[in-house]
Amino acid sequence: MDKRKTVIETLAILRQDYNLIGVERQPKQLKTSDFDGKVIFSNDPETATVPPAFFTVQTIQELKALGGVPDSEYGPGKMEPHHPLPEPFSAERLVNVTGYHIDLCKAFRAYIYSDSNLVKDYEEMLNAKRFPMKVALYSGERITVTAGAPLIVEDQDDYGEPVVLVYDQIIIEPGGQIIYRTNGKIEANTVVGNGNDKKQSIVSIGTDGADGFEGEQGSNGVNGSNGSIGSEDKHGCSVASTPGTDATGGSSGAQGMDGKRAGSANDVIVDVELFTGVVNAASIGGKGGNGGNGGNGGNGGNGGNGGAATNKCSAGHGGRGGNGGNGGDGGNGGKGGDGGNIYVTFTEGQPIINALSHRGDGGRGGSGGKGGRGGFGGAGGVGNGGVRTDGHPGVSGEEGTGGTAGDEGTSGKVHVNGNVQKHGDNQTLDWLNDYK
Repeated sequence: MDKRKTVIETLAILRQDYNLIGVERQPKQLKTSDFDGKVIFSNDPETATVPPAFFTVQTIQELKALGGVPDSEYGPGKMEPHHPLPEPFSAERLVNVTGYHIDLCKAFRAYIYSDSNLVKDYEEMLNAKRFPMKVALYSGERITVTAGAPLIVEDQDDYGEPVVLVYDQIIIEPGGQIIYRTNGKIEANTVVGNGNDKKQSIVSIGTDGADGFEGEQGSNGVNGSNGSIGSEDKHGCSVASTPGTDATGGSSGAQGMDGKRAGSANDVIVDVELFTGVVNAASIGGKGGNGGNGGNGGNGGNGGNGGAATNKCSAGHGGRGGNGGNGGDGGNGGKGGDGGNIYVTFTEGQPIINALSHRGDGGRGGSGGKGGRGGFGGAGGVGNGGVRTDGHPGVSGEEGTGGTAGDEGTSGKVHVNGNVQKHGDNQTLDWLNDYK
């Protein structure tokens, strides 16, 4: 294997051929604990803790050569292609879509990190819709990543645009973490790991799906009107007492919205000359969004009371109570995100690299809404002898059906010098919610 380029050599090539600008604004030495909380490296200057530098690539072929996995790494006796592929290419179908259509995103990722021949048909369209591309770069002599101050590497729009780190030396102290939320590459002459069992050192993580909204509550029914008392004359009952009118039923609650699908973890290349110490590498898919709960059904209205009796007029009967509305069904949980891939290559050293791949959990299904209460029947008017006929109560609504949980994503892989690592599944992820 050829000796890797030094940081100085890499930057010289990027300046000469790819219009690199902005490196002079970045500190030569950086320690994440010197900042308050997490440190963000991003292609968005507004959110980045340190301003990004940028270089420009004109084609996807150039990007693969600079920051992808060579096609030569795939084939008999080597890595097997493992990326999801897009639908068969159709220029007519894709001519009016954006560069971030799901098929173009799949093709982009497979072209850069898999055998590009599998998506060769997409090459021209990717170049037309995604390039030229400005790639964010962070560089320096040394970066030290400390516990409690993780380095978060992300893309402004969450489209997987690559962010590249090029350092002479990267030191990961115990509990320190480099957390990638986008595609990218870490290039260093030396990496020193000091991993422990509590936190993973180099992480590629997907975004969690958004929870679905709860369904709207059903409206309550309208109460019935009371009946009027009858009137009589010397001949008897001239106008009968009227019954109470029936109430209207409550409306059903609306169905909860489905949780959103989680984002899959991205692909990260770690390309090192000398690698020493212990590093825990983890690929973690995002959690699917929970389904929204169904709305409760509206209560039925109460029936109107019947008109009272007179000496000569019978009492009116009570109106019927309205039925309660049914509860809305709960929304389904979103699918968990797939794990990404981490490709570690090094020339010298005997590091201990512990691999963890965690597929994203599916979201919880929403609970069904409660059925509305049936309305009370109206009281019948009091007749002679205290006898009265009350209206029938309404029937309560039925509870909505709970949503189904989302499916889990698929696991990613950690490769070390072309070999897939056995993945542990018993390492704690308690820290995960701290950096969502």
